[in-house]
Amino acid sequence: MTTTARDGATGMVTTPTLGATLRRARFWLALALVLALGVAAALVVGSGSGEGRPLGPANAAPGGAKALVEVLGAQGVDVTVTTRFDATTDRLAGGDGTDGSGGGTVVVDDADGFLVAEQWRRLASEASHLVLLAPGPAALESLGVDVRATAEVTDAVASPSCALPALRQASRVDVTGVAYDSDLPGAVRCLPSDDGHGLVEVEDGGTRVTVVGATGALSNGSISSDDDAAFALALLGESSELTWYLPSADDLPEGSGTLATLTPSWVTPSLVVLLLAGVAAMVWRGRRLGALVVERLPVTVRASETTEGRARLYERSGHRGHALDQLRIGTLGRLARVTGLSTTASVDEVVARVAVLTAADPRGLRHVLVDADPVDDRELVALSDSLLDLERAVHRAVAPS
Repeated sequence: MTTTARDGATGMVTTPTLGATLRRARFWLALALVLALGVAAALVVGSGSGEGRPLGPANAAPGGAKALVEVLGAQGVDVTVTTRFDATTDRLAGGDGTDGSGGGTVVVDDADGFLVAEQWRRLASEASHLVLLAPGPAALESLGVDVRATAEVTDAVASPSCALPALRQASRVDVTGVAYDSDLPGAVRCLPSDDGHGLVEVEDGGTRVTVVGATGALSNGSISSDDDAAFALALLGESSELTWYLPSADDLPEGSGTLATLTPSWVTPSLVVLLLAGVAAMVWRGRRLGALVVERLPVTVRASETTEGRARLYERSGHRGHALDQLRIGTLGRLARVTGLSTTASVDEVVARVAVLTAADPRGLRHVLVDADPVDDRELVALSDSLLDLERAVHRAVAPS
């Protein structure tokens, strides 16, 4: 819809409304929205402190684990979140020894795969109880434990069904996450599902290594359902001190790591969104407009004005050859009609017929009709006069005596 007003000089003046302006600017509005979403994602994800990341101890979203940390604190467990490898090992070296050896329990959530084999082995040697949250194959291989991931598990509940005394109070636990399994004779497998187990515990040189695949039970959204809270407290509340370690890019040894591991986790999704938005914009703005449609002009333009306007364009650009070609095309068409040739007759046929009628040299005729290239305005005018004289001569030759 538009607003119109009458102007004394120009008649009706059309002013676009707000809706029309927004429709014209929709591409830039969409681009601004995508950029805003990218910035919002960066702010939500935050830094390595755990805000915004899945199972982050400071993340209050349904996928975070802030509720679990608060419950552990209420039960007398001192939870310390670390984001540097050196700070984690220093804390383990100063543990209270309530686990019988070394520095207590440490939870490792290396979702981005920052740690290398040497760091994993050092953690296993200094911690008395190492709890791994959905570890990848590189971490399991570095620790040398015979545990492997078998499948992804979605929306499933299971009972512990194992001999771990700490899990005797739990009967129904959410096993959403990753299923693991092990062939070690002494491995303890808990929370069975169709494709594996949600928890597998093995002994590695005096250190208990607990692989937790049922990470859904630790999240804020599930901690109050079934017996998930009892499971989480039994799993992480054995020691009075708990170190929750979130590896970061600062832990990568010099010269290791890839671009994906050195950038925050929100960078890749943001780049994918921007790429898809760019492709969509190219498809939208680069679509074919279809065939040309002939429309009647709202006013009548005389042919002489069009010819004069085109001539001025040729004059301004200095394209004398183009201007002469337009005159030649018109001359050849008229000569073909006058001499009785069809409109599809070639230049050679027209030249041959005109040469017979006027007894002129065909080479001279072809020079005027095709080959001559004017080098200045004077020669252009001379050639145009020659074309006019040629038409007059042909008219006289075909006119009845």
